[in-house]
Amino acid sequence: MNSILYASLIIASITGTLSVVIYVLFFKPMRNIKYILLQPFPENLRQILNSRIKFYYALTPENKNSFEKRIQLFLATKKIIPVDTEIDDEIRIMIAASAIIPMFAFPGYNYPDLNDILVYPKSFDENFQTEDADENDNNIIGMVGNRYLNGTMIISKPDLINAYSGKNQKSNVGIHEFVHLVDKTDGAIDGIPEILLEHSYVAPWLSLIKEEMSVIEKGRSDINPYALTSDAEFLAVVSEYFFNDTENFKRKHSQLYDYLKSIFKQEI
Repeated sequence: MNSILYASLIIASITGTLSVVIYVLFFKPMRNIKYILLQPFPENLRQILNSRIKFYYALTPENKNSFEKRIQLFLATKKIIPVDTEIDDEIRIMIAASAIIPMFAFPGYNYPDLNDILVYPKSFDENFQTEDADENDNNIIGMVGNRYLNGTMIISKPDLINAYSGKNQKSNVGIHEFVHLVDKTDGAIDGIPEILLEHSYVAPWLSLIKEEMSVIEKGRSDINPYALTSDAEFLAVVSEYFFNDTENFKRKHSQLYDYLKSIFKQEI
């Protein structure tokens, strides 16, 4: 075999291999996603959305359809894994809705750095153990993993259920953790979600955080004091309040409401 023919065969082999790799990495997933989005939304899941997800219930028919497609995409591309507990469609819908609600104005966003959501039977400690968590006042109800848990979220099932209990409350552990993930997209969980916050707003936003923390410290605010932990926790805590009890948040914290409306591009 002459050298030219041999080189041609090598090039053809490499080209063929690259074509397969490109197909597997890009075109096949795109085809799968297109197929997913063409499927009708299951009626039983729609009933759960109507009964459990107040945000969805208030949407226009067109936006409800968009929300449903986002649910389908999220559930098809993320693994929701129970740990020493059982989960059903309601739990899956609550988790997916928690992801979609804060980023509803950004239809192309699907948490690219998230692979798995671990559902725990209850809160847990810093060693991810649930046995002694009830005895610890600092028990954890949700977290975004890092290092060896990078790409993983952990969430307490009863606290997630409570977030969508229908009661007027400021807390929502699902939204809290997904806001952390959005914040983390720029590489740091620091309370400054650069993909959402225009650069000119950063300094005023940090100044407002400082002002609001001072009010919380003085006991003159109904915002969860956990917001004092850091700027990142402040963002997550007020985002819970913004989405879960919007009317009260807007009435009691109008300036914060305006900032979050600008950050999330939503007026609710």
